[in-house]
Amino acid sequence: MNEFGGNVMSNNIRAIDRVGSGFPPDEGERLAETLISDNRLNWDALDIDLRGCPAGLLISAFFNAFLQKIHEDASEHFEQAKAIKWQTDFPFQEKNVAEWIARFKPQATA
Repeated sequence: MNEFGGNVMSNNIRAIDRVGSGFPPDEGERLAETLISDNRLNWDALDIDLRGCPAGLLISAFFNAFLQKIHEDASEHFEQAKAIKWQTDFPFQEKNVAEWIARFKPQATA
């Protein structure tokens, strides 16, 4: 188990260990920062478990902020971040997450 709540070998990350119940965009950025800072992470096989996270957190703003932060701070992992497998409590949430990620377009940064 690593300090980011996941097993380094399997790249399973428990989001509940890394995010709080704050403003969804802030929490999305926080999760991105956690992943970016882990230089042992295998971005090609990343699985993030969102089960148990507050339902109000799992909205498009969380995922938009997450992907935007990856795009800005670790653009070399952007496509891999879009391919992350997200585990949720309910199938409709997985469908929503997949749609939000597919529609995401990074904002230009200054």
